[in-house]
Amino acid sequence: MINEKIYQNIYDELEGFLIPRWDKLVIYLEYGKASYTFSFYVKINGNYIKCYDLPNISEDEIMSSFERIDALLEKERVNDKEPWTNMTIVIEKPNLMHADFDYTDLSNGTYQYKKDWKNKYLV
Repeated sequence: MINEKIYQNIYDELEGFLIPRWDKLVIYLEYGKASYTFSFYVKINGNYIKCYDLPNISEDEIMSSFERIDALLEKERVNDKEPWTNMTIVIEKPNLMHADFDYTDLSNGTYQYKKDWKNKYLV
């Protein structure tokens, strides 16, 4: 699996986007056959804000960070005996973190999967 340094590098990459006094950070990374989808949510005062809705941050800045995160994960993911299709990282203050890996085949669509994911992680 992924070593702790990679998790720290992912957090360091996203830390600049965090709103002061945040409570929780939920990062979603999904890999398909020829693409990837990343997003993250910041919980503050009981509400989640999606990365693209954060104030004073451009989509280009977020996409650049996602490209750097992909470069960090690419070798680790490919070297796994069974590469995961998606990973969720949850970080709660003070410094509590866990990661969940999923191997679900999402090639036939992700609508229901993402709905279930939101119900699980964004509560």
